[in-house]
Amino acid sequence: MKLPLLLMNALNQAGLQGDWTLTPVAGGDTARSGVLEDGVSRYFVKQHRNPLLLEAEARGLEALAASLRVPRVVHCYSSSEGGVLILEHLPIASLTGSNQWMAAGAALACLHRVEGPARYGSHPDNFIGASPQSNADHGDWITFFTNERLAPQLQRATQRGLPPVAAERTARVIEQLDRWLPSRPPCARVHGDLWQGNLGQVNGEPVFYDPACYHGDPQVDLAMLNLFGGVPAAFYQGYQAEYPSTLRYQAWPVYDLYHWLNHYTLFGGQYARAVDDTARRLLASR
Repeated sequence: MKLPLLLMNALNQAGLQGDWTLTPVAGGDTARSGVLEDGVSRYFVKQHRNPLLLEAEARGLEALAASLRVPRVVHCYSSSEGGVLILEHLPIASLTGSNQWMAAGAALACLHRVEGPARYGSHPDNFIGASPQSNADHGDWITFFTNERLAPQLQRATQRGLPPVAAERTARVIEQLDRWLPSRPPCARVHGDLWQGNLGQVNGEPVFYDPACYHGDPQVDLAMLNLFGGVPAAFYQGYQAEYPSTLRYQAWPVYDLYHWLNHYTLFGGQYARAVDDTARRLLASR
């Protein structure tokens, strides 16, 4: 297929000359993705009308690269017409078997056990899906999660039409976050958008991608991995072997609530019930 002008400009700026072909690939709800190849080289590319979104992803991948296997950033192009992110192409497959899940847990633990800055956030603002995500720093985790996570998402969801009962319950949860969240949990770099679709393997080695990084409670990543179904016990065996820690399950629904609100804002109706059910269960918990 003929290459879009935006992509041709990105390739020229990156110095990637060749007779390229682009094969669109499915997956992801935010950017248009494809595999770019010329018979010798192969890259994975993303295109989006908002170049800031792809710039943020590139920064996140580069931040994670010191601790995790991630696709290498080849070039990030920005213009008034949009942005292009050119990444190393990896033949990523799903995790299978206990050994691969254990390795994934150990890899994530290596990220989480590195002590971060003294303040939560402490990373350039980015996006969660297509929604802006502020990473303004705070010395208190509950304050951070209130002001930079739940409150902005509740405002967006309410503007989108979140039913008043769900909005009211969510507001009550926000007022009582100290019931479920510690004020000073460990402050580590987190992936930030670690559902199971953003984790895979290449030749048995775990690979992480599509991050929304910041510094915060490592439990946010563990919670999101279970958002659409639990992970195998081998994952936790690998994680605990590298970073022995208590799994604070009582916090996980709070972290889930952030993502359910975002899903409602981005995709609408079907997620209103998930928001309401999560808030209701939290308020009913002891």
